Amino acid sequence: MLLALGVGLCSYYGYDWWQLPSYSEADLKASVELNLRLELQQRGPHLQPNEAGVGRLREMIRQEVQSEINREREKIQLRFGIGVIALVLGAGNLAASRMMSL
Repeated sequence: MLLALGVGLCSYYGYDWWQLPSYSEADLKASVELNLRLELQQRGPHLQPNEAGVGRLREMIRQEVQSEINREREKIQLRFGIGVIALVLGAGNLAASRMMSL
């Protein structure tokens, strides 16, 4: 049972890991600029930051985008690792039961 669970988890999350997009610097920059424009629109005309404030806001948004990408990747890698552990434990249990039956 544990072996089948491990194979299933490894297959599912391995495929998800394979399908994760790799973002280029241009992709990140476009996402940051889009999110920056949305943020500035939500603030209204009286709460617009100066140039230094826009630079800080741009850097903060870039960190948020990068951390979201990393969080998604780490979540899939963690679940894949759990699948590998289940696979190893299931294979060990199967091998031990075969050795005991001899």
